[in-house]
This record gives sequence, C-alpha cells and structure tokens, in this order.
Amino acid sequence: MKWIRHGNKESGLTLVEVLAALVILSVVSLVLTSFFTNALTYAKGNQSKTVMVNLARNALFYMEKQRFEPIQTYFSNTSNTAINCPLTGCNTAVSKLAEDSAVLQQILNPNINGVQYTISVIYQRDMHDAMLHDADKKNMAEELLPVLVRVEKANGSASARNAAEVEGYIASERVR
Repeated sequence: MKWIRHGNKESGLTLVEVLAALVILSVVSLVLTSFFTNALTYAKGNQSKTVMVNLARNALFYMEKQRFEPIQTYFSNTSNTAINCPLTGCNTAVSKLAEDSAVLQQILNPNINGVQYTISVIYQRDMHDAMLHDADKKNMAEELLPVLVRVEKANGSASARNAAEVEGYIASERVR
C-alpha cells in the first residue's frame, strides 16, 4: 500500500486503494456465498435420498413379512408387474396381498416431514425367468421373487435426486 507523506506527517490510504480493497473483498464474498449455497443444496439432496432409501428398505422388509403365496400368484399374472397404491387407495387385488390393507396403503404412500412419497414394488420377471431356466438356481428361484423397490417424491420431477431404488427378494415361508 502506498502511504502519502505530507512533510513529517503520515496520512491514511487513498480512496482508490480503499475502493479496490472493497471490490476484491466483495468478489471473494460472492464466490464463497455461492460455494456455501451449492453445498447446502447438495446436502439437502443427500438427506432426501437417504430418506428415500430408508423408505425403500422399509417397504421391502414389510413385503418380505407378508404371505408368499398371494404375492407369487399376483405376479404370475403377466399383467401385474408392480405392487403400488395410488393415494386414493389400493385396488382389491393389491389389498389382498397384505394382512392389513390400510397399513399397506401407509407403507406404499408415506408422508415424511411434509413430503409425500410413492413406493412401487416392481417384479423383476426377466431376472426370475433367467433364474428358473438355470439348473443351479432353479430350486432357489422357486422360493424367491426378485423385486425392485422404487421410491419417488409424489410431486417431484422425474430426476435422479427425486427417486431411489433398492433391490431385494421376497422369500417363501419355507426359506425364512
């Protein structure tokens, strides 16, 4: 910095130097503010993704505890590819899959912290057929149904941040 001398006296900074320092400080502050805003957005997205993965695991655990035969019969119909309930209520075929259809409705349509989610339990028919046609896996395949549990925000856009998936198996009572 430049000091202006008037005789034996020393003065402060010039106005130009003060303005230059303020401009540099402002630019640095804006960059840091942008960084923290992006970090906060990313953290909230990760929190939401964690909630959705936990909801998917919960739904898979619930489906694993239901009776195997009705679920297997439901998926044996080729037109039934997923178990899901709209917010208005489950259809009768889906309602019969759980011991308590009201609980199934709550499991598949949870509301967490004011955010509505929808959950679908999707039967992975191709994977199951491949297991049934493999001699080494045939016995196991008769006792397991491979599923993909997909959780989405009910009012969210179709992006990776608004959905989560968990794969698993629904096992027969003989294997449990």
